[in-house]
Amino acid sequence: MQEIIINILFIAVLVVIGATLAWDVYKKRKRLKTAQREEVELADSLETELPEGFVVLKDIYLVTKLGRSRVDFVILSPYGIFALEYRQLYIYIRADEEISRWTYAPGIKGKPFTSPLYQSKVHLLCIEELIGDKPGLKTYPMVAFPTIAEIELKNPSEDCFVGLVSGVIPFIEKWSEGECLTAEEVSAIAELLQLNSEKVLEMEKPEVNNETPEEYKAFIPGDFREDDEDEDDEEYDDEDEEEAEEDEAQDAESEEAESNK
Repeated sequence: MQEIIINILFIAVLVVIGATLAWDVYKKRKRLKTAQREEVELADSLETELPEGFVVLKDIYLVTKLGRSRVDFVILSPYGIFALEYRQLYIYIRADEEISRWTYAPGIKGKPFTSPLYQSKVHLLCIEELIGDKPGLKTYPMVAFPTIAEIELKNPSEDCFVGLVSGVIPFIEKWSEGECLTAEEVSAIAELLQLNSEKVLEMEKPEVNNETPEEYKAFIPGDFREDDEDEDDEEYDDEDEEEAEEDEAQDAESEEAESNK
């Protein structure tokens, strides 16, 4: 009788553990799907909710002085240029404008990934260089995360955006005054960026510049490319963040496989 009770308790414990793992997997997969869906919805919102005169470009490639890189969204308007990075990371984001390596995931230390805000700033400077001398041009770096993310943000700047996708449109609209570009200039810049992006995709991978350019030092955090960090071009940084997003998906799949054993 005692042996039967022990077996029943053992089975009950296994059932509870299996149910807990299955629930965790379900939650992770649901969050990941939400993050992926919101990227599509973000693209639609930028196309449909912004006022007339705005032009939205997606997946624009550039060659910066740090290497080749991709901008998730470039929003051109009479009021300035917005470079928006979207990250599918959705749990405990710790961000700081003065630090080049942010972290995600629970825990005190978290998992590091390259600051998408500094990338956005580099993209904007590269775009300004492509455009040429344009006095009074306004630019705004932006980073968005899914609405299910929890963000701990330090040292925020008024003209930078780090937040949830729900705040993207309001931030852009907040700066929709004081024109610095004509409608013709917006169209010309859009065409220039698209043509340049096509050329960049056809290029071989550019040579890496392991020295931070002087003009970048004004906004790149001081800890950028410390000795213990990989000295690779900015395309690697994009892969770094894609790997972080894939890690979360793989964690969910691993837990699902474990719970099915």
